[in-house]
Amino acid sequence: MYWERYIDRANPRRVEPLDGPLDTYIMLDTETTGLHAGDDALIEIGALFVTPGNEGARPQFDQLVDPQRPLPEFITNLTGITDRMLGGQPTAGEAMARFHRWIDGVWPEDRPLTVVAHNASFDIGFLDAAEREGDPSADRFDCRWACTKEMSWEINPWKRHHRVTDLIADYGIGDVEEHRALSDAVQEQMIYQALCREATERGLWGKEFGK
Repeated sequence: MYWERYIDRANPRRVEPLDGPLDTYIMLDTETTGLHAGDDALIEIGALFVTPGNEGARPQFDQLVDPQRPLPEFITNLTGITDRMLGGQPTAGEAMARFHRWIDGVWPEDRPLTVVAHNASFDIGFLDAAEREGDPSADRFDCRWACTKEMSWEINPWKRHHRVTDLIADYGIGDVEEHRALSDAVQEQMIYQALCREATERGLWGKEFGK
């Protein structure tokens, strides 16, 4: 399949999304100034803590980030985020310190930190860069991650598109992707649950992919 070349199965942080359903994780989304973590910057982090029993009141993290550069007009048009909104917000390193404090307050101490995101390598790449900005001695954001886009590829390889905007329509979740980190994380949580239900119904858990 064409998408196989985009999956880094040897990445030690990657969790195969169809090994089994995750029950405790951070659902993550970010907004950025562009597509390349080495050159572009974070402008928003949104996250939910998901664990059994907290469906009605999931802890949330929502933080704008000052990229210390003007936003491209395209990004403002896409997200609604403006330079004025970001002025005076924490820098990327400061935002990561806040994110760590939030994680420390919700994440079970006896588990390795697990993050789920749509196109997870993109979001984690930006968190890695922000982590190094806040702590030059750091190598990366310490987590393992699973990707709902890869999960959708593997469950439905015949689909032409696997974007959030396509999947929320396919699964009856919503009509519009807002391109704001927290609201997108909420929709991506619903996508993950829909994909898990489909994997269960079709007996796909534990199947080998990419062989």
